[in-house]
Amino acid sequence: MALDVAAPPRAASTPMRVALFAIAVALVGLGVALMIEADLGVSPNDVANTGLAETTGMTVGAAAWTLAGICGALAWLLGRRATIATALASVGVGAGIDVALTALPTADHIVSRIAFALLGLAVIWIAITGIVATNLGIGPIELLMLALTDRRLSIQVARWTIELVLLGAGFLLGGSVGIGTAAFALGTGPVLARTIPWATARLGTTVTRPTDVAAAGP
Repeated sequence: MALDVAAPPRAASTPMRVALFAIAVALVGLGVALMIEADLGVSPNDVANTGLAETTGMTVGAAAWTLAGICGALAWLLGRRATIATALASVGVGAGIDVALTALPTADHIVSRIAFALLGLAVIWIAITGIVATNLGIGPIELLMLALTDRRLSIQVARWTIELVLLGAGFLLGGSVGIGTAAFALGTGPVLARTIPWATARLGTTVTRPTDVAAAGP
């Protein structure tokens, strides 16, 4: 009698993956905006974005575009080329941050600030999972990280180097550093180690070392 072996999941269609990618990009902007409104600290990347915005007077979204452009240019100089998905994600995240910051209410009470921070973390982790699982492209910071690994740095050392530079520069520029920054840094890796394999299995995609590539966010 033949064994009843379950067939592997059917891969999601390209239009579905593109739609999920677009939704995930928008969610990154919302999650970042929630953490900014909470004023309890943001991701190392967004510490630099908020610091740049504080110093120059530009919006946080415009600062995110600027930083993405710098990282993309450095990656290009090191031999890694951005994809259309990388460029679209950068534009979408920056726009999403500015739109969400305009629409969100101000969190005045500590309880609402904590709620905003926790919700922001959850939304960002869901969004990163979606972006990576669709396997359509990675962000400019991840692209720079991979370019550094081409120069014989380990993926963790490359990631930590970029994060320390962004965190230090953002802190000096007056960026938002706090308990939310620590929660993001400590929680993102373990969370994505569980969510990304689950999501890729559902979408039927194959992503090489996804938790390493996305270890610290968009």
